[in-house]
Amino acid sequence: MMKNKALEVIKTYDQRETKEFERFIASGFHNSNKAIIKLFALIKKNIHKLNEEKHSEEYFYSKIFPGRNYNYGIMKNLLSELFGLCENFLSGYTYENDNALEFEEGLRRLQYYMLHSLDKLFFAEYRQLEKQIEYSVLRPEYFFNKSRLVEKLYKFYTRKSQYQGAADTLYPMSIYNTCFIISTLKHDVAGMEYLKSQLNYTPEVNPTDALYKSFDSENFLKQLGGLDPVYYKHITLEIKLMKLYNEPDNWENYYELKELIFKSMNDYSNSEKWHLTSALFGFVLNEYIAKSNKELLSEIASIRKVQLANVKFNTEGLGPMQAGVFRNIVELFVILGEFNIAVDFIERFINELEEDKRKSIYSFSMALIEESRGNNEKVLDLLRNIEFTDYQAKFSAKMVAMVAFYNLGYIEQGLSAVDSMKHFIKDTEEFSAPMKKNLGQRVATLEKLFKIKANPEKYSIADISALEENAEVYFGSRKDWFLAKTTELKKLVQ
Repeated sequence: MMKNKALEVIKTYDQRETKEFERFIASGFHNSNKAIIKLFALIKKNIHKLNEEKHSEEYFYSKIFPGRNYNYGIMKNLLSELFGLCENFLSGYTYENDNALEFEEGLRRLQYYMLHSLDKLFFAEYRQLEKQIEYSVLRPEYFFNKSRLVEKLYKFYTRKSQYQGAADTLYPMSIYNTCFIISTLKHDVAGMEYLKSQLNYTPEVNPTDALYKSFDSENFLKQLGGLDPVYYKHITLEIKLMKLYNEPDNWENYYELKELIFKSMNDYSNSEKWHLTSALFGFVLNEYIAKSNKELLSEIASIRKVQLANVKFNTEGLGPMQAGVFRNIVELFVILGEFNIAVDFIERFINELEEDKRKSIYSFSMALIEESRGNNEKVLDLLRNIEFTDYQAKFSAKMVAMVAFYNLGYIEQGLSAVDSMKHFIKDTEEFSAPMKKNLGQRVATLEKLFKIKANPEKYSIADISALEENAEVYFGSRKDWFLAKTTELKKLVQ
């Protein structure tokens, strides 16, 4: 068995890359060592057998240099040279639809044409690059590249002492740079919000947050009155997104941003549609975690419906649907009582998930459906097929199991599950402090429900009424179920 950095890279090549690399090392311009060509041919031939014991460095050496004694130094140098060729190949390799690399190459050609006074070629290349730059809300590179391209034009004119032409480039360049600065700030604001909300990390010194708080966005937008609508709309969108991430109580901004995004849905790429609507979703979800009411749940559902109608997964810049997203959508429509939508979603989108997660997610989703039908034994059977791939999946499945235990009257098993859940919430670092508090209170409320049912003689109507006060805040998603159970307990206590 042979282990080497070159082999690690070569194993990842697809069919097109393998053929291109083969041509690359066969070219005398890149490689003059025929032993390298032989070595790669052997690796290519045995690519699926390289883990076998017989395919050692000595084996490949004997094939390249038949009849010669093995020389460790020569073989080591060959493999090192092969890795160097891999690096050179990848640094210059043009991937299909790799517009970023093509743009960089175009800028270099512009520089050459300018320095050699090839004016016609310069302008032909310039126009081609203008068409090539694709607008993106998600990445600041669009306006950065627009600015770099105009800067080439500025240098072209100044080199020829055509100062009017140079002056005409300064204003558009300033617009592109302004848009780039705002886009970059939004990009960083979103990143810091993700660190805080998803990874529960807040840095001691946060320059992005300091810059955002020092930025008078409203006054800035007022100063931009009369700017070309294309750029004004982009800047407005970016500023409203920053507010969305940083001002959790600013519902006026949320509704304005939602209208802006939904009206322009056809202007965005597939991945942009997903990420922009997901920003809206995250804002409402954070409020729902704190308040858990039906109105917020309905608002979340409206966003999910827009996403499902407009976004395609596993294509056009988006990978497979995430397991957490799938679970959330099924839970959402089941809780709202829209069971037909939930079942239709499962059937239509289960194959959009990564293949290794489909069985678990399907079992969880069908457990929710069976719970809504009152088939609690079936719920527990389905939950046994779930592999806990992340902390959110574990929490969701445990909650469904506890509800099933209660419905079936399995008090002992239910209390055991509650105790396990309490430890899980306490020990899981990914949960933020506010989320731990909310989830912990939700589980404590459910625990009290089990205890009252186990020993109703120890409790009064007042105890149950006090428990019901938690329904709105901590049990919004299962409020109807919860209140039905407290009503049963009141009769039991009486």
